[in-house]
Amino acid sequence: MNFKERTKQYLTEKKKNSFQILKDNKIALTKEERDEVIKRKAVWHPSNHEDPVAAVWKGKDSSGKTWYVTHTHRAYNKTPTLKGTINRFHKFIKGTA
Repeated sequence: MNFKERTKQYLTEKKKNSFQILKDNKIALTKEERDEVIKRKAVWHPSNHEDPVAAVWKGKDSSGKTWYVTHTHRAYNKTPTLKGTINRFHKFIKGTA
């Protein structure tokens, strides 16, 4: 591969940020985790009157560590504990929606 081809390949490859890595490596919440999120009202309410959607999810980073994440289109927060992420949802993320 010559220099021009290598440069083109480098420019077309998307470098992933930490949020994208977590998003690509999502893990389903356990029933207990989801119940805790719903109980503590860390949810989004769809406009079509369906059941509330959990505003917390979890994923693994590139080192394999599991993080709980909450986000909107403007911001995201991650913590290693479910309780911490629920608190961040209520104190910060909900206000950016």
